[in-house]
Amino acid sequence: MSGRKYKIRRSDLRHLRSIAAAKAKDAWEVCGLLIDNGHFLQIKETRNLATRKGSFVMDLREIRSLKKAAKKLDLKVIGTFHSHVTWNAEPGKTDIAGTGDGYLMLIVDGMNKEAKLWHVKNNRAYPLSFEII
Repeated sequence: MSGRKYKIRRSDLRHLRSIAAAKAKDAWEVCGLLIDNGHFLQIKETRNLATRKGSFVMDLREIRSLKKAAKKLDLKVIGTFHSHVTWNAEPGKTDIAGTGDGYLMLIVDGMNKEAKLWHVKNNRAYPLSFEII
């Protein structure tokens, strides 16, 4: 998974940065799934069920439903995304622990609007470059 050059649409990234910055003003994070359509990564926002500001909890029922729908459309969920309210776009220990081995993780810094893509393997996160299309 890490040898591939991933692509993200400029409009999707702009939207994600915008909502991350807006939510960061009230100390809330955004989260969702990264879906591979074979050409670029699609970003699908999901509900954040967290009751504590500065964190996120994905709705597992919503995730299962989206994975099922993606499979029917011959798409593949290959990772997650979330924002950091006051932290840079680098994964913390809980981010890594909560990401499945082999999955991608896109993190957006809600303050500086920086986005970084990571590949999680063996409880470590490795930076990946991506192309904005």
